[in-house]
Amino acid sequence: MRLRFGRPSFLILIFFAIMVGVGFYLLDNRSTPAEPPAVSTLIAANTPLPPTALPTLLPPPQPTASLSGNRREMPDDTTLFIPRAGIFSRVIESYLDGQSWDISQLRTNVGHLEGTSWLDQPGNVVLSGHVEMSDGRPGVFANLEELTNDDIIVLTSNGEEYRYIITETYTTTPNDLQPLMPTATDQLTLITCDSYDFFSDSYLERTIIVAHRL
Repeated sequence: MRLRFGRPSFLILIFFAIMVGVGFYLLDNRSTPAEPPAVSTLIAANTPLPPTALPTLLPPPQPTASLSGNRREMPDDTTLFIPRAGIFSRVIESYLDGQSWDISQLRTNVGHLEGTSWLDQPGNVVLSGHVEMSDGRPGVFANLEELTNDDIIVLTSNGEEYRYIITETYTTTPNDLQPLMPTATDQLTLITCDSYDFFSDSYLERTIIVAHRL
């Protein structure tokens, strides 16, 4: 049986081999995208953070592989007390994993976002907590929306008590990361999720509580 088409010429085969070689060369020499700067670096420089930097808080992500950088060990007596909302919880450190904060171990605790200020330094202390647990139970910040201006928040650590008075409450979008930015005054910022959307299985807003030290 004869072939319907003639055999390809030797020159065509050489041309085809050259094109394939060039294609592999271009693929192997593509430039690797630069790694985005760490969240802690952006916070220190007061630079807007990418939307992915803010944790979703619910459901919590899978545990990250390994965390790097300086680790602040919270004293065992570090607690948050908000009488109006019936909140009394231990405060633990939520460590940066390079792009965001690892909140997989937060559970019913309140998490201090690593890279934001703390009680031993001036600036913006940012605490986060779940509004709802993955099993449907109310989270530690489930009643945060009940707070109003002039309510008192008490942080205790190393036997010292720090009192704050609420000056602002509002909701914002997940992409608005201004609440995490450094401040010149001693400020406490509480953040949790709000406005759950069943269809997208995500929270469309964030509840923000801003308080200043008395």
